[in-house]
Amino acid sequence: MKTDKHGDPIISEFGRLSPDELLQRLAPRIKRRVELLVDIYNKHFAGFKGIYLNRRLLLTMVESCYCDIYRLKFFRPVEWIDNHKKAAYTMKWIARIRPIQIHSGAQLTTASLMANAWYAAIAGLTLMEVAEGWRDDEWWVRYVRNLAYLLHFHSISVEQLSSELYAVERCSLSQPIPKT
Repeated sequence: MKTDKHGDPIISEFGRLSPDELLQRLAPRIKRRVELLVDIYNKHFAGFKGIYLNRRLLLTMVESCYCDIYRLKFFRPVEWIDNHKKAAYTMKWIARIRPIQIHSGAQLTTASLMANAWYAAIAGLTLMEVAEGWRDDEWWVRYVRNLAYLLHFHSISVEQLSSELYAVERCSLSQPIPKT
């Protein structure tokens, strides 16, 4: 099997693959990412009333994310997609596709209406494995709230999100944030 210089066999054939063929080749990666995102949903949102995770929309979201990543790799050509960019694409597509749905007849609350933005922020930060020790810190809660707000109400680029995640990762590797 022919590969690009970084060992990715799909990139060498990307221009000749139909979207369905690309998704078929990516199926194992897509399945793992869907399972991980379901786990993140179950850990952080399963107890909320009136919402549920639509797995078909989640699959569409992950497929869109991987197609974007491969377009980036093929057309720019970017040699390597780092974890920051992968997490940023995941956040972008969660915020766009909105796989968390509200049950018919459920009472609309701010929490249910913002669930996808919170899910996008938490999923991206979880994929980056950053700031585990900050989770209960007031600073961290305010930061995640701000990130969810940006994802819900504003158009934020993958490049901006990627830079944001890089900065948070760098902070998480240094000394703990002082209490405010």
